[in-house]
Amino acid sequence: MARYGYTFFNSGARFGSPDAHPTTMKNLHYFLENPFDDPGISLAELAAFTTDHIQRMISNNATGDFTDRITATQSALGLVDTKAVGDLTQLGVREGSKQAKNEYRKALPAGVAKIAGVVIGQYGDSAPQLLECFPQGRNVFNKCRDDEVTEHLQALLDAVTTHQADLGAPTVLKAQALLDGWTAVYGASEAASGVKSAAQEGKNLARENLQLMLFLNLLKIAEVYARQPEKLDVYMQQSLLQNHTQRPQAATPAPQPPAPPPGA
Repeated sequence: MARYGYTFFNSGARFGSPDAHPTTMKNLHYFLENPFDDPGISLAELAAFTTDHIQRMISNNATGDFTDRITATQSALGLVDTKAVGDLTQLGVREGSKQAKNEYRKALPAGVAKIAGVVIGQYGDSAPQLLECFPQGRNVFNKCRDDEVTEHLQALLDAVTTHQADLGAPTVLKAQALLDGWTAVYGASEAASGVKSAAQEGKNLARENLQLMLFLNLLKIAEVYARQPEKLDVYMQQSLLQNHTQRPQAATPAPQPPAPPPGA
C-alpha cells in the first residue's frame, strides 16, 4: 500500500495512513444521525458541554478552520440562554395569573349568594325569578369548568337586569362587577398560558438549533481530522453529556468471629 507518511494537507486530514486505526465497515446511515438529539441529554448538560466545547475550539483554532463554527455556536448558545430566561419569566407570570384566577373563583360563590339573597328576599325561594337567575342552580358556580363561568354569570346579569325595578340598581351593579372581575382574571390567566406555550416552543426550537450546530461542529472536526479520532477529545468532552451516577459504596466487611485462644 502506498504511503505518504504523516503528510498533512490543507484540511489537516491524515491521508497516508488509513490503517492507523483499524476499523470495520459500519452502517453509513448512522453517520448522518445527530447524536446531540438524544432526549436523555438535559438542557443543563447540553449547555455545560457547549460552553466547554466553544472554549476548546477557540484555544485550538490556529489555522482558523473553526472560526465560523465558533461564531455560529456562540450565537446558538446565546439564543438558548435568552429563551430559557424568557421561559422562566413567563412561568412566573402564568403562576401569578393562575393563582389570581383560582382565588377569585373561590370567592365567587359568596358573591353570587349575596345576589341570590336579594332575589329570594324579593320573590321567595321558589319563585320563577330565582330560576331565571340560576337556571342550573347556585351550586353550578362551585362545580362548572372555568370556561363555563362566564356563561353563568352573564345569565345572572341578564336576569337581574330584567328585574331591576324590583331588585334595585345595586344588585345589577354587583352582578356586573362579578362578571367583569371574572373576565379580567380568567382572560389574564388564559393569555399567560398562551404566552407560556409560545415561550416553551421558542426554547425548544433554540435547543434544536444548538443541537444542529454541535452536529455540524462534529462533522467539521471529522473533515479537518479525518482518520484521527483521537483529535475529537481536543474539541469535545463527551463525558459532560453523560449522566453522573454516584459511585457504589464499598461493602462493609462482615464481622469475623474472634480467634480461639491458644491451645483451645
